[in-house]
Amino acid sequence: SGKTSVIVAKTAWLVRRGYRKPSELLLLAFARGARKEMQERVEKRLGDDANGVTVRTFHALGMGIISEAEGKRPALARSAMEEKALLELIKAIVAELLGDAKLSEVVLDWFQGQFAPFRGENEFNNWGEYWNYIRGNQVISLKGDKVKSYEECEIANFLLLRGVEYRYGEAYEHELPRSKRGRYRPAFFLPDHAIYIEHCRLDAAGNTASFVDHEDYLEELEWKRQVHKDNGTRLLETFSGERESGRMMARLENRLMDLGVPLKRLSGLEVLDILERQGRIDPFVRLVATFLHHFKGSRLSVSDIEARARWLGNEDRGRGFLTVFGPIMERYEATLAERNEIDFHDMIARATDHVEAGRYKSPFRYILVDEFQDISPGRAKLLKGLLDSGDGAQLFAVGDDWQAIYRFSGSDISVMRDFEDGFGQFERVDLTTTFRCVEHICEVGTEFVLRNAAQIRKTVRATHRSDEAAVYVGLPGGEDVELLEQALDRIAKDAEGYEGTSDVLLLGRYRRSEPGGMEELGRKYGRLSLRFMTVHGAKGLEADYVVVLRLCSGKMGFPSEIVDDPLLDLVMAAPEAHPNAEERRLFYVALTRARRQVFLLAEGGPVSSFVSEVMAGGRGVLVFGRRPEADVPCPRCMEGRLQRRENVRTGRVFYGCSNWPYCEHTGQPCPKCGKGLPVRMEVGFCCSECGELLQGCPHCRGWLGKRTGRSGEFLACSNFPVCEYTQNLVGGGGSGSGKGAAA
Repeated sequence: SGKTSVIVAKTAWLVRRGYRKPSELLLLAFARGARKEMQERVEKRLGDDANGVTVRTFHALGMGIISEAEGKRPALARSAMEEKALLELIKAIVAELLGDAKLSEVVLDWFQGQFAPFRGENEFNNWGEYWNYIRGNQVISLKGDKVKSYEECEIANFLLLRGVEYRYGEAYEHELPRSKRGRYRPAFFLPDHAIYIEHCRLDAAGNTASFVDHEDYLEELEWKRQVHKDNGTRLLETFSGERESGRMMARLENRLMDLGVPLKRLSGLEVLDILERQGRIDPFVRLVATFLHHFKGSRLSVSDIEARARWLGNEDRGRGFLTVFGPIMERYEATLAERNEIDFHDMIARATDHVEAGRYKSPFRYILVDEFQDISPGRAKLLKGLLDSGDGAQLFAVGDDWQAIYRFSGSDISVMRDFEDGFGQFERVDLTTTFRCVEHICEVGTEFVLRNAAQIRKTVRATHRSDEAAVYVGLPGGEDVELLEQALDRIAKDAEGYEGTSDVLLLGRYRRSEPGGMEELGRKYGRLSLRFMTVHGAKGLEADYVVVLRLCSGKMGFPSEIVDDPLLDLVMAAPEAHPNAEERRLFYVALTRARRQVFLLAEGGPVSSFVSEVMAGGRGVLVFGRRPEADVPCPRCMEGRLQRRENVRTGRVFYGCSNWPYCEHTGQPCPKCGKGLPVRMEVGFCCSECGELLQGCPHCRGWLGKRTGRSGEFLACSNFPVCEYTQNLVGGGGSGSGKGAAA
């Protein structure tokens, strides 16, 4: 919409009309490339009148203010310029802390029981949601066990850090009669002491989570106790209610000591070796580095963060992390002081202090800021200081809250949304015309981004019209040709109507989305100029055509399902209420890089919710390929999907839950062909392989197949033993308990 052009035009207007001298103007950009472009455009527009106009990045401005106020230019730390250097510095500090007997206790407590945000099972609606939480927060023991609950992870870590050998999820040592429960696998076995430990998912009142069959769970728990009693094996039990009251680990420790199990804390160096082998140090170091980055950028105090922790509801974990973070922060600052260096946050903070204290008198009476949606609270405070110290200084900010995608870098969209709170009375003018996208892209993008009601509402109109669809959704399975090549074939055909080479921007949420064989594709499509970028990297750029790759759901999908540690909410901009708010804006950025057409390729996994939303909108959207076959949800956890698998030993086909090993449910294939998955239709089920029609279970999402019992053949639910519904073949009446998953 010409945002930077408006900055340049405003600058020329101020100078040519004589409202401000060139030396009284300050133009600010966030990146060096943007600053260079703005400088060149100002010089081209104003000619000699541009002499004296100051064009800076925020960091260069900060460095200049410090140099003038202190009489010398400070040295910039290598760790500020290179992420690798910062991570190496923090890693060395962590290793130093682990070598300190007192401080290592603090670090060990963190890794034992505060490594991820704790949420009890009763906070979820079904097993699948809980498994998603366990997997998303990487609740894996320090030994590498994929445990099935947060509490089990704490127990595993406690045992490891106290030098107690254990085995997780191994089959019980005694042979047991066959039962519907399958083979018994206790949670923990201590081989050196012949002790079993089971964690019981019961709260202080003896209740299970709402989605767990309470009666069945108690029955199974009693069965386990009886197994140990009958076989003379020792069993210790922990309870979720103990975890809620904060007494679980202390009680377990006392019980183990009473049974003669020696407990000792591993040394810091031993723990460091374990953490290194399990790949735990680097993620922790990155968390600390990110927290430090935002802590210094926000200019919050430790007491401010403690108050936020109470407000956000994770006070204990927040306090625990600050206990670890404090010594790391002290050593980081001491290292910079010893080297007489500063980082970028010091640069902005010290410059602001000089301005507010009057040690720097601003010559600028008109400040123009580009890409204002990327502003951080620290930079906003510096701006306010300059405005207050300048004689009648004014601020002119240009930005687009629809493109605010840098929260992870410290940006805070609320500074723009709540402009008056920070800068006082103002006027807002909307740039309502887009000169890049054709109208269909503009309409689809606008409708999509405004689904978040918190975005500033603007009416945007395109100058370029088109009678044809401009937004294409590609679904796999339509042809044998790769989906990307199908898109490029369509682009090449459309580009024939234009002279010369057409540029095509391939965009991915992550760098790993870059397709292989780019050179070969370039040769095949000679009239297309192809290049790959991440969506973040493409912000501010444009191309004739855009292809967005790997639009699937999942951890590395789009929207990304990578879970940021909630600790970062203590120092970052307040999280937004709308789900995937920033991912939604990032998708809008991807859509609006295209001048003529944009292709959304839903490949690599289940279709992205963003793609489904665009397809549901319909207007100006053309879909090619075919929708994937209806998938079948796991009847036990509800969130997983049944996936085709084969028993290596027998070759038998079965369908297992995608949430394995957390969810161990398995489903049967079609009874006729023994391979296909019966898929729910309007009436009953139809095999995806042979087309066999099957009757649906009236009690759950399963289907009925023949089985043979003592009295002959009968129909039973495919979801047995989760659902125990059966039906007699003679007479057609229902029988059995019918207990099972709700439809």
